[in-house]
Amino acid sequence: MGLSRSTKPVASSDLRTRVRRFYAYQTASSFAIWIPFWALWIRGHLSSDFEFTLVDVAFWVGLLVFQLPVGVVADRTPRRRTIILSELFRSAGILGYGISATFWGYVAANVVWSLGAAFSIGTSAYLYETLLEAGHETEFPRYIGRVTMIQLLSNALGAFVGGVFVGVVGDLRLTLLVGAIVNLGAVGVAVTFREPKVERTPESTYVEQLVQGLRVVRRREGVALLIGVEVFLGVTLYVMAVFRPLYLQALGLSESAIAISISGFLLVAAIWSAFAGTITRVLGEFGTLALLVLMASAAFFGMFGAGQFPGAALLQVPLYIVWSLQPALTTAFLNRRLEPGQRATVLSMGAFAYTLGLVVVEPLAGALTTTTGLLNLGLFLGIVTFFPCAYILARWRTTVAAWPAVTPLPSRLIAGSRVSRFHRLLERMSRLRP
Repeated sequence: MGLSRSTKPVASSDLRTRVRRFYAYQTASSFAIWIPFWALWIRGHLSSDFEFTLVDVAFWVGLLVFQLPVGVVADRTPRRRTIILSELFRSAGILGYGISATFWGYVAANVVWSLGAAFSIGTSAYLYETLLEAGHETEFPRYIGRVTMIQLLSNALGAFVGGVFVGVVGDLRLTLLVGAIVNLGAVGVAVTFREPKVERTPESTYVEQLVQGLRVVRRREGVALLIGVEVFLGVTLYVMAVFRPLYLQALGLSESAIAISISGFLLVAAIWSAFAGTITRVLGEFGTLALLVLMASAAFFGMFGAGQFPGAALLQVPLYIVWSLQPALTTAFLNRRLEPGQRATVLSMGAFAYTLGLVVVEPLAGALTTTTGLLNLGLFLGIVTFFPCAYILARWRTTVAAWPAVTPLPSRLIAGSRVSRFHRLLERMSRLRP
């Protein structure tokens, strides 16, 4: 795939202006006063946790249908246009939540919202290509870390304002109706974006574009494994996010306390996300992924062990930290392996796999909590996270980032060396290939 930057270098002041405008867009899009309450609002109108998960699965089924076609179209469409469409459909979905009070009404709102989510695949591509045009694409992890911090700070502020708002008006529905109007501010900012001047060379037909994307996933080092992390880690974090207000309610927290707690969790996650670039620089790709998997798994198993102890709410802090870092960093690791003409296509394939995982795991979680109670959710999510991700990390070590970086000289060839049998075993294992 050919790519080239603009013949005229982008001035630093111009890049700063465009990035700050992108930050403003993320601030407007992430200020969501409905975040602590949408699950409580919907669950209050449904008969069981299982039915609640079916409503949410409708979103992901819609995304399954839309994701790949929209991803292919997004590589042939201006990035700004895809962002605007994403926010318009998202506003319509939020509004649909607010005006509905039935199972099928929520399903319809989720299908509309899923179309917006499919178009959002162009958001990170826009930022990456803006940096690519200016020759700063290697700094993408640092910038995406700042974006995540801004999103979480805006989320935290929105959750806090939402808690105060509900305390005053006493109506969960109004957070959704007002939130839909507020989200239109993100559209207003996105309209002012300037399209990155980066050459994109898509395939001649949509089918060829899709086939080329599949080749990249299969053959390019680390792409399939990163998508695997997105699926097994991302899915469990999302399922926890769906059940979090219900889980905190089961621990005895009031609606206002839930909103304030979530606001505090988001604030801590935002602070961590500010150091995303530093974390990846110090730990590298493998170390970063291993840290995220261990933090999430420990928190999930800790939830199960703590039972109904109110202090178990604090275990949401590491989950929020991982939830804030994982999408940003896996996207950064994927972007550096992709070219402009295939970026949205391959990212949409990752989102498709993630969505397919959610369609399977979320109803299982709903059935489990319906039959055994919410307090067993941590054990289920811990198992789904740890074992598949441990396999992915083992594969990563042997196929992507084998350690040590160079093949060591076997100890038996070093004159006068005496090492343990265990050390020799490790040497042999380090040379294994799948």
